[in-house]
Amino acid sequence: MHKSRLSAIVIDVHTDHIEHSAGFWSQLLGEPSHVDDDGQRATIMAADKGVSLVLEAVQDEARIHFDIETNDLAAEIHRVEALGGRKISVKDHAVIMEAPTGHRFRLTGPNSHLLPSAGKTWGED
Repeated sequence: MHKSRLSAIVIDVHTDHIEHSAGFWSQLLGEPSHVDDDGQRATIMAADKGVSLVLEAVQDEARIHFDIETNDLAAEIHRVEALGGRKISVKDHAVIMEAPTGHRFRLTGPNSHLLPSAGKTWGED
């Protein structure tokens, strides 16, 4: 058995100044933002504190994707592939997956304290 849950909606921003982009989304949502020390990533916690909005500075095109955190990456990859998804690559300790519709998303290891209590349990009992 393993667990997984939607943990973040990620906005890839083509910028060298993530603070400006974070300021817009922070004001829009009425929640404070926190910019990481390297200035490449900002996090805004949603009002319910369950899913975060993350802004990442990228050099490629701007787009939106989401992250699913799991306590068993191999099992979650297998589950997604069984549903018709496919593994695209591994980047920065995350696995880039693609849905049958062509939309990409990331599978990550546990990154919040919410996974044990809020994650969906998959697999045999």
